[in-house]
Order: sequence, then C-alpha cells, then structure tokens
Amino acid sequence: MKNIQLLFLFVLLSVCPRAAAQVLHPEDRDEVVFYNDDKLIGEIKRMQRGELVFDPDKIDDDVTINLKDVKILRARRIPYVIEDIYTKKYYGTMEQGIGPGWVKIMMANDTADVFVEDLDNIHELEANFWKRLTGNVSLGFSFTRSSNIGRINGSNSLSYATRLWTYQLTGDIIYTIDEEFRGIEKADLALGGYIEFWKKWFSVTQVQYQRITELGVTARIQGTEGLGPILIKNRHNDLRLATGVSVQQEYSADSIKGDSRSSSVEIPVFFNYYLFRLGTPRLQLQVSNNVFFSTTQPGRWRFDQNTTVSWKIIKHLNTDLQLYTNFDSKPLDASARKVDYGVVFSIGYSW
Repeated sequence: MKNIQLLFLFVLLSVCPRAAAQVLHPEDRDEVVFYNDDKLIGEIKRMQRGELVFDPDKIDDDVTINLKDVKILRARRIPYVIEDIYTKKYYGTMEQGIGPGWVKIMMANDTADVFVEDLDNIHELEANFWKRLTGNVSLGFSFTRSSNIGRINGSNSLSYATRLWTYQLTGDIIYTIDEEFRGIEKADLALGGYIEFWKKWFSVTQVQYQRITELGVTARIQGTEGLGPILIKNRHNDLRLATGVSVQQEYSADSIKGDSRSSSVEIPVFFNYYLFRLGTPRLQLQVSNNVFFSTTQPGRWRFDQNTTVSWKIIKHLNTDLQLYTNFDSKPLDASARKVDYGVVFSIGYSW
C-alpha cells in the first residue's frame, strides 16, 4: 500500500506542474518592462526578425521595440507561436523568466526559459487573417539596359504565417511608355510557401509568372519544388541553399519563327541571403540567386539575380534600391538578347 501511495505521489508531482504550465488570462494586458524600469501595457502585435511591434494602451500608434532594451516580457492573454533564432518553435504564453532579459514560455505540457534577444518571430496562434499578414508595397522609377528612357515600376512583398507554413506573394513590374513601346516590359509574380523542419532544413513550393521582353519571353509559367539546408540563421543573417525540380511553359514572340512556345524540365539551385540590421539607420539586404539547368534542352541554363537594399526612413516608410540581372544561354526567341539588367529605385510603405 505504501509503495502505491509513493507511486501516486510521484505521478502527481510530475504531471501537475506540466498540466498547469499554460494558463490563459484573457483579462490581462501584455507587458514590456525596459532596463530603465519604464513600462508599457497593451498588446503584442508581432515580432519579426527580432523587432517587437507593440500596441500600448495610452499611445495612439504602435511602438517598435529593440529586444536588447527589454528586461521583462509578459503575455498571457492568448497562446502564441514563438520561434527562436535556432529555428525552434514553441506554442504558449510568456511570463517573466529566470532573470532580467529572460522569458519563460508556458506551453501546454512544459516550460522553457529563453533569452529575450534569442527570440526571432512571434505571432498569435489563433490570429485572424489580417493580423498574420505583413508586407511592403513600393512605387518608383527605374533605368534599364533595353533603352535610355525612364520607366514606372512597382513591387510588393506579402507574407502570411501559420503554425507550420509561411506563405509569400512577391511581385515586380516595369511599365514603359514611349513613342515606340507602351506596355509591360518586365514582370515577375511568385506565390509560394515554405516549411522548416529538423531545425536546419526547409522545403519550398512555388508557382511563378515571368515576362521579360528583352530576353524574348512573352510569358513564362513555372512550378517548382525544392529542398535544402538552412546554413545560417541568427538575429541578423539568414542564408539558405536549395535544389529540386522545376517544370515550365514558355511563350515567345519570335521575330524569325513567329509565335512559339516550349515546355521544359529544369534543375534549379537557389541561393538566398538576408541581412537585417537594427539601429539607425535600419537597413535590410536581400540577395536572391537562382540558377536553372535544363534537362530537356541540352546546353541551356538560366540565371535570375536580384539584390535589394531597404532603408527605413520613418515608421512604415522606406526607400528601396534594387539591382537585377536575367540571363538565358539559349533564348526561345533566336533574335532576343541573352542578358538583361537594371537598377530600380522606389519609395515603399510597410506594415
């Protein structure tokens, strides 16, 4: 009998703390305490790339907070999806941690103490569509190789995060107006999603539309599946490499053969780098290098390169400088150029 009682006591002590680990307090407001003991009461909107966006009760606008200034972070109204810089995910609420600059994550069956500056992304587990959506829209002018005239350009980047997947919609367009040509000269629209697993791996699925008149491409529709390692991921850097398979349908207005189209299968190699720098000025650098090797057209390979530098002027307003290069060793249009490049400057709004 005594052994049974001891066994019951052991199970009770083991299970009860875990069962009570996550307790919601819908009536409580989120709280941020700084090292100078200033305090903000309100709601956490989101955290992305180590930057906390907070909606204080007594201030009309959102406040952007650098995590190195946070002494205590408490949020227990609702459960959150919390990701650290080591790609580990937690699902729960947040309480004061083991010391200044630490947070205790209260999960359904466990707890974890995490250094505040190691937090990378936070969003509400049950948030509606609009709260999960972040992005940037910009408008500006450009100069490209195809002529010496200016062009109106626009771009967008939208991101939507769920418990496991992150979906992205990106687009660029260059519209030309002159005496010889009026219309869309270059366009790129991609919709995709990626999921991270095994801490240092990710899988990506994407469909893409392209129009590059300089290379003779009237339209290119492409579907891609890829897999690869996350080589570096920390507060300021994100470096990824992936490969897979890509299927495309390509259309061209060939001045020699007339309208033509081609289907092909390619082996893509993706190399993406992201640099994020807090402080003044706040800078972001995104580098995307994609190489496609054709398996159905011997000797053909393509290269798409895009480098974007963003500088945050004031809240929600930023300037972007974009450099792009497109190369095709064997364009579908025999009379088209093999390379196109350009520089784009724009003013953008982000949220």
